[in-house]
Amino acid sequence: VTFQPALLLGARMFGNAKTQMDYQNVATTVFTPLEYGCVGLSEEEAVKQYGDDNIEVYHAYYKPTEFFIPQKSVKHCYLKVVCQRAAPQLVLGIHFIGPSAGEVVQGYAAAVKCGLTYEILENTVGIHPTVSEEFTRMTITKRSGLDPTPQSCCS
Repeated sequence: VTFQPALLLGARMFGNAKTQMDYQNVATTVFTPLEYGCVGLSEEEAVKQYGDDNIEVYHAYYKPTEFFIPQKSVKHCYLKVVCQRAAPQLVLGIHFIGPSAGEVVQGYAAAVKCGLTYEILENTVGIHPTVSEEFTRMTITKRSGLDPTPQSCCS
């Protein structure tokens, strides 16, 4: 988050620009061996702002193509989409644990800023086989109580 504010500050100080840094929905990634990336609100923040009855959380475990079938457990990689419960189910936050999380979440950051909804996400044709495709296939909500673990070796 340091590069963009510096550019905008320089443009305001030495040019005629007036644009301020927008810190809402800034994507971030923790670069650990299994990356975590997110943009927008956490589930807890969404509950605090909107109330538990007003949010819907879609979630899933998945096995990325980078993991050989016998190599790692499907329980290591996880994704979550936090939405307003009422139509059109505005996406409030996207969370991703898995390989290349920074690359995946960066693409969704612009979509979240532009008002991404669950319906748009659900109707997007995912690029196969990619981990980002998993976001377009999520149907299980936490509220449903169903197991979000894939039933086959591949999610």
